[in-house]
Amino acid sequence: MTGETGSTSNAAQALRWNGASGQHWIEHRERHLAEHQNLTPHLFRSAAIVPGERVVDIGCGCGDTTVRAARAANASLENQAAGRAPRREGPGQPGIAVGLDLSAPMLAVARRLAARAHVTNARFVRGDAQACPLRHAAFDVMVSNFGVMFFDDSATAFTRLASVLRPHGRLAFLSWQDDAENEVFTIPLRAFAAYVSPSGPSADRLFTDPRQINTLLSGTGWGDIQVTAVSEPARLGSDVDDVLRYTRSMPVMRNLMANLNDPVLSERALAVVAEQYRAYQRPDGVWVRAAAWLVTARRRTR
Repeated sequence: MTGETGSTSNAAQALRWNGASGQHWIEHRERHLAEHQNLTPHLFRSAAIVPGERVVDIGCGCGDTTVRAARAANASLENQAAGRAPRREGPGQPGIAVGLDLSAPMLAVARRLAARAHVTNARFVRGDAQACPLRHAAFDVMVSNFGVMFFDDSATAFTRLASVLRPHGRLAFLSWQDDAENEVFTIPLRAFAAYVSPSGPSADRLFTDPRQINTLLSGTGWGDIQVTAVSEPARLGSDVDDVLRYTRSMPVMRNLMANLNDPVLSERALAVVAEQYRAYQRPDGVWVRAAAWLVTARRRTR
């Protein structure tokens, strides 16, 4: 399961994540891990992966979630990570985790990270999850750490994703709440809103509304759906200057500044951003509130 699948229906997203957005994510991978560090445990507690299970990670990016899932699915790796003596394995095959993503550059990073961590039961597949390139009924658990929000046809995607789980297989994913609820996003966006509007709705708008999430899943083969609000502190960077450099580099902010097309007004808005970040400076970094939806479900059987 390390090869590439065929063409993707998500052409715009494939271009995005194989281009500037993918490179930006790779460059700031450690920052994003810090940003998510208090949210990701919610995902894993809900997924409740046990040794021997087969896990698929949708939109796996640089593979950090896949590696963590692989450790949970393999008792000896899980114990090694925790510094415990390995337990004796029971009968049957050890579990695996398969990361699926559109981005070749990000998957290259994922494979290197898994090899460096000596996690041998992690696999990575380049392909479009919306096209369901994986074998039907092959997995026990499906997880996604903010990776399911970019389909151009979410109903088709989740219908096909359900098919790769065994009957009653488990789904757990995180998606962002609305930007207005997220200091991660709202501080820079609010400062620029005085001068320019975003170019269009975000790709993940459907996933900011729990009612729409419930409707989507209930209509695409899922049951026992729960959508729970989670809010945690998120570390954006070491200090205000560090966070401001990152803010300037974000693709959404570069687009806003390009649309504004006025360096003076851009600098004025960024000064407001910096001033607001100063209120969140702590000795160990700049911390804001991150708000997400934790979604769990099971594959229905007809």
